[in-house]
Amino acid sequence: MKIQKQTDIRNRRLLLFFAGWSATPELFVRLKAEEGTDIMICYNYRVLTFEEDLTRYEEIDLIAWSMGIRMAELTLAGKYTFTSATAVNGTSFPIHDTYGIPEKIFQGTLDNLTTEGLKRFNRRMCGTRDILAQYEAFPPRPLEEIKEELQFIYDSCKEHSEINSQSTPSSIPWTRAVISSDDHIFPAANQHNYWDERCPVIEITAPHYPFYLWKQWNEL
Repeated sequence: MKIQKQTDIRNRRLLLFFAGWSATPELFVRLKAEEGTDIMICYNYRVLTFEEDLTRYEEIDLIAWSMGIRMAELTLAGKYTFTSATAVNGTSFPIHDTYGIPEKIFQGTLDNLTTEGLKRFNRRMCGTRDILAQYEAFPPRPLEEIKEELQFIYDSCKEHSEINSQSTPSSIPWTRAVISSDDHIFPAANQHNYWDERCPVIEITAPHYPFYLWKQWNEL
């Protein structure tokens, strides 16, 4: 895992963001936090080592998107208390026919991850040409690195799939879930299946990548 400290001036509050698979931190740097808030962006999940000591912060607001939700759980569960924890377009079961991405679809993405395959994924994720252009405005990470990351996510989710059975609470007490109605990566119905009985849910009209909607993190 890599961490980009967008703001690190020893403020009392932290905005901690776990990005999705294949994302680059440049996609999110335009989002600002409230005054007195540091910002850390986590991405590139090829190991789950999180070496930052967050105990100096009085308040931590966690936001996780897509695969970042499960990566945050595997990394942070039980270590910190969060002022808020918002899950965006994902679940604790990212590979699941009822609560996440259907396993055959996930496996197909993993097995056919070429440059063209990644372009198709990005088109589904962004939904429109305008949003895709915003997403692809930044140079992509190397394809081999992205492949390694997706394989690591797959292996980690399968290895730890028993941690959060549907009958037990999530390993992070999520305070809100945001679901895009036009999500073609994590089906919105599967997200509702997981979140509706767990925490307050807000549904928005957007594709899987919704961050073009906001200018500040506190809007989330």
